[in-house]
Amino acid sequence: MGEQVSDTGQHARNTFVAQLMRSKVAVELLSAAPIPLFLVRSILARDNARENRKDSWQRLRGGNEAARYEAVRNATERYARDGFVLDIGCSQGILQEGLRYGRYLGVDNCEQSIALARSKCDRWTQFVCADGTDFVADQPPDAVVMNEVVYYLPDPISAVEHHARRLARGGVVIVSIYARTWYSRRLLRALGARLELVESNLIRSGHLAWTVAVYRSRN
Repeated sequence: MGEQVSDTGQHARNTFVAQLMRSKVAVELLSAAPIPLFLVRSILARDNARENRKDSWQRLRGGNEAARYEAVRNATERYARDGFVLDIGCSQGILQEGLRYGRYLGVDNCEQSIALARSKCDRWTQFVCADGTDFVADQPPDAVVMNEVVYYLPDPISAVEHHARRLARGGVVIVSIYARTWYSRRLLRALGARLELVESNLIRSGHLAWTVAVYRSRN
């Protein structure tokens, strides 16, 4: 019997963005093209829904994504190894796996992803289904992680500022964003104008690259 592939699974493997990222030529073209984020957000939202219906982003567990996750974990542990980590857009909690922390709270608006993540809950680890844009935790976080989530937010700058204003003393917001697009570079410049940039690292994996930037509120 031949392998049967569900419609949602086929779509998830062939999402528009996933296909583009596999092509070195397409990546180079996108890096130079001045395409505003609002023009591609509907495509990103559609692809996100397909990924969630398939397996809640299981493909992020390996391949080119490993270097990015390692960099985000390392940055998080530098500032909150024994503290409270708030992970916005956590999906099924891949970042949490292998991360050292005092307390971890993952937030995502996809019920399927959170249902998968909750098997890992314990006294130090929780997951909640909620909108991370204006989420407020029950205590100030030492680190808020926004790992590849800002693209999907209606107003990413305001969302990052929202979380930066609610940090614990000395706390940071860690933003991971795909580096090789025009709108990503604009977002990073805008964030740098509003927040204090503590550190920024470029993570390369093959023909792909991400910026992992750490911010604090200027107040």
